[in-house]
Amino acid sequence: MTSNDRGGKRSPVRVCHFASGDLWAGAEVQVVTLLGALKQFPDLELSALLLNGGRLADEFTLRGIPVTVCHESRLGIARLLCAVTDHLREIRPHIVHSHRYKEHILGALAGKLSHNPVTVQTYHGLEENLPGWAGFKMSLYNGINVAVGKATADGIVGVSSEITNILQGRYPSADVRCIRNGIDLARVVPTLERSAMRAQLGIAPDTFVVGTVGRLMPIKGFEYLIKAFAQFRRQRSPQESKLVILGDGPLRAALGHCAESHGLSRDVEFLGMRTDVYNLMRVFDVFALPSLHEGVPMALLEAMALGVPIVASRVGGIPEILEDSREAVLVPAKDPEALARAIRVIAGSSDLRAELIRAARARVETQFSIQSSAAKMREMYCSLSDTGGC
Repeated sequence: MTSNDRGGKRSPVRVCHFASGDLWAGAEVQVVTLLGALKQFPDLELSALLLNGGRLADEFTLRGIPVTVCHESRLGIARLLCAVTDHLREIRPHIVHSHRYKEHILGALAGKLSHNPVTVQTYHGLEENLPGWAGFKMSLYNGINVAVGKATADGIVGVSSEITNILQGRYPSADVRCIRNGIDLARVVPTLERSAMRAQLGIAPDTFVVGTVGRLMPIKGFEYLIKAFAQFRRQRSPQESKLVILGDGPLRAALGHCAESHGLSRDVEFLGMRTDVYNLMRVFDVFALPSLHEGVPMALLEAMALGVPIVASRVGGIPEILEDSREAVLVPAKDPEALARAIRVIAGSSDLRAELIRAARARVETQFSIQSSAAKMREMYCSLSDTGGC
């Protein structure tokens, strides 16, 4: 941090958040929510730098966060590095806070080439184990990222205790902290009645709806949910049921084929990317998250806030958020039978659904507010700034 020449008053700590902006998924939702909450602190001056235009850029603008886009699709890697360097040299942030591997690497290098700001990196999840060429590229990016991070990162943020423990071993010289994702409860509010949203979708009032939200990627485990839903339907009473999947991604066609192979073409609805997610989530009778790994998923926090009973994999940071049989029913990953059984248990007991909803709402209100996350992030910025405090 710097001080003003007049009266010795300290000027705000300038923080530039650096993200890709090519997606609108959990990490992007968290970045926007975090910066919205950080705006309450007058000793922080916030801005955002993105590599792509789109929903993330629009959301920053709506919240009054200055945003600049260096369009990576129009620039080669050398020109992109120059553009990022020039932007940092122009605005001279005290802290550059990046959010994915590419931005970690570019932000660190551009920082060194511009004015050597403090660098902070958030890890919203761990690297995926992908097959073939995609896996090779992921390993290569991760290796470069770790090497650059060890050499340059001042602060590292993990969004779960599990991720943070791994990062502490990986970056022993950095200030590594666990700052969990949070949500703005005032914004997580449906704008349409459940019955009206069901009517729009053509879903009858008495249809039992299993729903999920997420990027259609291997790590989300949606093929196991489709298999579990097929088992659930075979073993359930004649009551009508549907599986609703919100989100898009490279597995869309494969998941469609999976649904067809289980005779579920009419019973699995792929709704793609939507802007009315809260209205749609209120349609669900159960929110299912069959992930193979997670940090602290935003969709899970949103389901807790919206009052939707939850079934989720017992992986990553999920057990840090939800206690099994208290706030949710947790099952092993990659186990369709266990997932189907958990859905069936929740479907069969209105008392259990009510208790899970009550406990989950209380947990998200008391432990996962974005105001708490923002205060911890500000404290980190202050400790890393050059005067040791804001």
